[in-house]
Amino acid sequence: MQRTVCSLIGLLAAAGAAATGEPARDLHAYWHDRCLPCHAEAGAFARSTLAVVDGKLVGRHHRDRLDGFLRQHYLTDELVAPVMAMLAAQAATAPRFKERCGACHGTAADFSRKSLVVEQGVLKGRKSGQPVSDYLARHGGLGPAEVSPMVQTLERVLLEVGTR
Repeated sequence: MQRTVCSLIGLLAAAGAAATGEPARDLHAYWHDRCLPCHAEAGAFARSTLAVVDGKLVGRHHRDRLDGFLRQHYLTDELVAPVMAMLAAQAATAPRFKERCGACHGTAADFSRKSLVVEQGVLKGRKSGQPVSDYLARHGGLGPAEVSPMVQTLERVLLEVGTR
């Protein structure tokens, strides 16, 4: 499921950047500035009020037309699909980064903006140039089975903040 959501976000980010000639929008900054005061942090909001059912993001109150509701709820048309993809990914995944890394590294969005980059299709540390998967194999107390899901989460968040 997470790969499907990540693929959707990647396509949306690429399409948005190609259509406008501008870098992709930072969805986390947008949420923080526009939505946070009423709806709290995006991940917590998604996990507590939204679900992915048969591949579709649904809300507790707006099950059939969540996209239409978002258009009427202060979200511009060009951001509806990317924000829905971001919220779907968050609703469908556990808050791994927050639970395992947040105490030292803050939010996944802030960490991604400052510390990560993709080079030749590989997620790397911005300063070290080292693949994140290699680094996580010996950092943060992650087990071998936890490294790949964490890398996938960080790749997704890097797309969502528009700094791929």
